[in-house]
Amino acid sequence: MHTGAGRAPKEGRNIRFAAAAIGLAASLLAAPLSAADYSWPVVRVIDGDTVKVDAGADLPPELASLSVRLRGVDTPEKGRRAKCEAERQAGRAATAFTEAAVAGAGSILVRDPAWGKWGGRVIADLILDGRSLSAALLETGHGRAYGGGRRGSWCPKAAPVN
Repeated sequence: MHTGAGRAPKEGRNIRFAAAAIGLAASLLAAPLSAADYSWPVVRVIDGDTVKVDAGADLPPELASLSVRLRGVDTPEKGRRAKCEAERQAGRAATAFTEAAVAGAGSILVRDPAWGKWGGRVIADLILDGRSLSAALLETGHGRAYGGGRRGSWCPKAAPVN
C-alpha cells in the first residue's frame, strides 16, 4: 500500500503518457486545413501499409515512435495474420515493395497525420519524392482502395463443391 505523499512511479509514467497523448491530440487537431507535412524518418517498414516513424523532434518522448497506417490503401497481411498462403505471399511482396520504395526515396514526408481507430497509431499519407506511396501500391496491384470499413479477403475463393 502506498502511503507516501508522492505518486507511485507507475502512476507518474501514466500521467506523463496521458499528458503527451493530449499534447499530440491537440497538435493534430490544431493543424491547419491545408496539408501538414512532417519530415519524420521511417525507421522500420512493418508491412505493406504500415511503417514506424521517429517523430522525436515534434512530439514528447513517450510518443516519438509512431506507427503510421497509410491512408486510403489496404495491403495483404503477412506471417500468421494472413488467412491463406496466397495472402501471405502477396503480403510479403507488398512489404518488399514498400521497403524498396522507402529505401530509394530521396525525401519522405508524413502528410496530414490523424489518430486512427486503433490506439497508438496514426493514419497519414506517406509522400516519397513528391508521390503518394498509397497511390503507388494501388497502381502496382500491391494494395486495394480502403476507406476504413470492413476489409475484403485476399484469399482466392474456394472452388465450388459438386
